[in-house]
Amino acid sequence: MEIWYFETSAINELLNTLSNEDGLATRFLQLSKGRDWRISPVTLWEILMTADEKRRDKIIHFCQHLFSRELLPSPGELIIPYIEQGLPKSEDYRELVSNTAIADTWRDLVDNRDKCFIIDYKEITKRVKMLQTLTKDIQKIIKHHDLVIDRCSPAVHTEILLSNLVLKLNFVKSDNLISKEDLLSYKVSLHLIIVLLCAEGDLDNEIIKMFWKKRGIFSTIDRIKYVIEELPTLVHRGPFMLMAYMAIAQAKASYSRGVWFDGLHSIYITYADKVFTSDNHFRALRESIPEPLLKMRIHHLDEVGLSYVNKK
Repeated sequence: MEIWYFETSAINELLNTLSNEDGLATRFLQLSKGRDWRISPVTLWEILMTADEKRRDKIIHFCQHLFSRELLPSPGELIIPYIEQGLPKSEDYRELVSNTAIADTWRDLVDNRDKCFIIDYKEITKRVKMLQTLTKDIQKIIKHHDLVIDRCSPAVHTEILLSNLVLKLNFVKSDNLISKEDLLSYKVSLHLIIVLLCAEGDLDNEIIKMFWKKRGIFSTIDRIKYVIEELPTLVHRGPFMLMAYMAIAQAKASYSRGVWFDGLHSIYITYADKVFTSDNHFRALRESIPEPLLKMRIHHLDEVGLSYVNKK
């Protein structure tokens, strides 16, 4: 069964074209063709950030009809097993099903489409805005990494910290020919590791908490040290490099509050057979990714022909 992943912009585009009944028919048709249309906890968290309650409920109800009852794993559920496999270039097979609390809720909502999410919108917004603030700092670093900027800016302090940490990585210390572009991507990747892994920045972070608990490492500083000394490959291979490519691609344009979610969505390119989007940032990402196989998995909806089948 192929996994076709839809990030949030693609869902909004399809909502303009399909009714809920069309969505349900499409799901069963695609399953009959061996294609499992999936979303993820990231998709749902981003949808739940929609301020307009009626619009939010409409999108969720549409997704209940169109997509699988199984969510793809959360970022943490992908990252931690990747680390525990030894950061391989090619991972062993594993079932791509989330076991988070939001995934349990989602199964119930798909099985009973009359149900809906009951959420604390203010609390979700507060948590996401905190992460978006951290991401905004790294956007400034990317855009001004080769320019002199205000020395009192928090972004400068972050840039100095990241530069010092990157120089401690064993693969950087042993290579005198690393380009400025590569060093920038390592800094961005390390920043994302600090936010998501060391500071438990995933919106559902239980698996990350357990990872650190098993190792008896509880302070963020000690966790950063552990990454530098024990997991340096994580900085230049795997999920965080894809997130770094996305952040760098987005920095070429004006700052977008969606960069954090776009970065999280980009992780799924490695795990899905196809990724569908209506966001032009993913076109820029496609141009930035060096691996041809991953490039081929990104599909913008305006590049895809939609066909219609008469209901019997």
